[in-house]
Amino acid sequence: MSIKQLLNDNWYFRHKGQWKISKVPGSVHLDLLSHNEIKDPFIGTNEKDVKWIGEKDWNYKLNFRAEKKIFEQKYILILFEGIDTYSEVFLNGQKILDTNNMFHPYTADVRPLLKTDINELLIKFRSPINEVLPKMKDLGYELPADNDQAGKTSPHTRKAPYHYGWDWGPSLVTSGLWKSVFLVGYEEFYLEEAMISNITCNKNLAKLKIELSIPSKVNISVTILLSEKKYSINKIINFSLKKGQNYIQEELLVQNPDLWWPTGHGEQPLYSFKIEVSSGKNRIEKNKKIGIRKVFIKREVDAKGKSFEIYVNDVPIFSKGANWIPADSFTTRLERNDYEKLIIAARDANMNTLRIWGGGIYEPDIFYELCDQYGIMVWQDFMFACSMYPADKDFLLSVEKEVRFQVSRLKSYSCIILWCGNNEIASGWLSWGWKEELPSKVYDDYETLFHQLLPDLCNELDPSRLYWPSSPGHDLQLPKEDQIYGSGDNHYWGVWHSGEPFEAFEQNVGRFMSEYGMQSFPSNKTIDSFATGKEKKIDSEVMNFHQKASLGTSNLMMYVEKYYSVPENFEKVVFLSQIMQAEAIKSAVETHRRNMPFCMGTLYWQFNDCWPGLSWSSVDYNGDWKAFHFVARHFYKPILACIKKTDSNIEVSIVNDLNKTLIVGLNIFISSFNGEVFFEKNIEGIEVKPTSSTIFYDFEIAPNGILDSINLKETVFYCEVLHYNKIISKNELFFLKPKDLKLKKPGYELSCKKSGENFSIIIEAKTFMYRLFLQAENVDGTFSDNFFHLRKGDSKEILFTLNKNNLNEKINENTFTIESLYDLQK
Repeated sequence: MSIKQLLNDNWYFRHKGQWKISKVPGSVHLDLLSHNEIKDPFIGTNEKDVKWIGEKDWNYKLNFRAEKKIFEQKYILILFEGIDTYSEVFLNGQKILDTNNMFHPYTADVRPLLKTDINELLIKFRSPINEVLPKMKDLGYELPADNDQAGKTSPHTRKAPYHYGWDWGPSLVTSGLWKSVFLVGYEEFYLEEAMISNITCNKNLAKLKIELSIPSKVNISVTILLSEKKYSINKIINFSLKKGQNYIQEELLVQNPDLWWPTGHGEQPLYSFKIEVSSGKNRIEKNKKIGIRKVFIKREVDAKGKSFEIYVNDVPIFSKGANWIPADSFTTRLERNDYEKLIIAARDANMNTLRIWGGGIYEPDIFYELCDQYGIMVWQDFMFACSMYPADKDFLLSVEKEVRFQVSRLKSYSCIILWCGNNEIASGWLSWGWKEELPSKVYDDYETLFHQLLPDLCNELDPSRLYWPSSPGHDLQLPKEDQIYGSGDNHYWGVWHSGEPFEAFEQNVGRFMSEYGMQSFPSNKTIDSFATGKEKKIDSEVMNFHQKASLGTSNLMMYVEKYYSVPENFEKVVFLSQIMQAEAIKSAVETHRRNMPFCMGTLYWQFNDCWPGLSWSSVDYNGDWKAFHFVARHFYKPILACIKKTDSNIEVSIVNDLNKTLIVGLNIFISSFNGEVFFEKNIEGIEVKPTSSTIFYDFEIAPNGILDSINLKETVFYCEVLHYNKIISKNELFFLKPKDLKLKKPGYELSCKKSGENFSIIIEAKTFMYRLFLQAENVDGTFSDNFFHLRKGDSKEILFTLNKNNLNEKINENTFTIESLYDLQK
């Protein structure tokens, strides 16, 4: 068998003439932080004091002894799974590698250089910033990189673009070993890659492709055994390896497969395959999990343009979710639990899709494993965003190696639905003034990279999935105009960047809305992690430092003030900003979903954060759910009641994401905040068809009608969808902006009792409460729901789950406080 020896322990890095202990995987920033050589760049304005780190070269070393079992092998190589980024690697004084790309592994044959005694690995990292300055000087023009706060150097380096800064994150230009290091020993051959991917399937038969990459030192016959114990699958392949690189492709037929579905549409069964490659002396095995499913993107010309619809197992799926960015500026400190907590948060908000945005990293295997497990579809960008890139020979060779590795690594995951070349680069060239400032060769390079190299590689390596050149985009060809509403996918930023009101979402609906958003402050608890005392003000230096958007907090507050009365109390402003953000995205998502099947996807910007700051996220850096994320649980429900008001009428729609017909009831009524009912309508036996959005009631706003005779300051329009007499979705429409409503001081009764491993909180409303929210005093936990409206006379049960480190805390009614919009605006 091939033997691996992990080389992650006992690394050192050199600083101020001394060798200090390092952690691998890691980065120089984390090493300096662990030795108190720098202050935490996430706190206060410390980020500006660590800029020098990215401008400096760094040396790392490891003294190690190769294990006896390694030396017993005839061939030995060293494997660096990830080196960030420019370096020379030496073993016992001999250079074995030059590196320039953090997105693929590096290997070297080290058998001749290894000693039975102590060996020394030395890595000389070069500054990612200084490395490309000479090249930039010779270029004669500057490639655009508006988010880059490190000299606009990022387009020339195959390194995570967000490391250089973005409008939601800091500029922390890292170096280091960001993935594990191994010695690998083997006798005759080793299994470099093992891939299993879907070719096609239906409920009766699935066809899978098995691909193996096996470097061999000899000509030898091997037996390949493919087995899956649970489903009693076994296949034997006899193959003659040739000296050198061997690629093996075989098809596997699976009868009556258990199909994998996105969450909300079915189960997520995973087949656990064991792959064994053996000769007389050598045996190597790998395990691979895969969900069997068919996926394609339907792009069909119609009267309104060209559709963009995800089909899984021949069923149309409305894509609901968000854009994912790296979950930390220093991703090496993320563990499985961190990823799982976030993926579960997506699933629990009724999401079925995450878009891996192109300015971050290709996420680790655990991310995709969890998405397979929880049924989250993944739109996978390649790591290019908001910049033009070179297309010289060396750069293209580096990108080709990166893409070959990443597509081969990731294509076995069922969750991935498409490959996308880049984020917003075509838009940048066509609409941001770049083409007027730069030579046409720059767009020629764009064509070479995103319309030749990447599609050719995707077609070769993974032809089953769509390659989409750029997001937003409307065609597979090189575009001559920016995004088109009616074809492809769209990014809409009129709300936020152009200051347009929430109502503008109604006029900007595309076939697949892959970006739009609204900012807010993070939770007050998260603010406490980076600001203290007088720093906790809207416009303090620290708060402004944690606001990276070009329009800044003034734009955020403009939206808050447009809809709400803003108090002086900062903590209240934080909550108001989150409620405003939630209402903004609620209006967008409901508009998109009402326009199904014209629109078949909505992914808001953004799901998560990489540091504690103001941003567009619904889950902040510390994992706290903003009001936005709680509200998302409702507007992403599979059955959604929607209300649309025009000047002449109010339309009530029911949206059905499911692939089945439901018979439901619909209750509609208009009432005062005190509970007086002015109008009521109950409709029974409504047939809601699969994957549909249908208007089931149209309330005409006639002159001298009901609305003319009541006080709209304290009136609400309700609708409820019932299935088997249970409310499965409800919604509200207010006739005025929140700041113009006449809200009363909340009255309620609260009780709390233990309910299994959770605590059940019952709230009985004595008055109408607008966006009621609970907080737990001096204890950490999660609420099953929050930031909701509660009518006078209604009651609601909320489950509270303690975090593991608080399990011994005593919980009672006094643990919880309740506030609402009334409390925030006074």
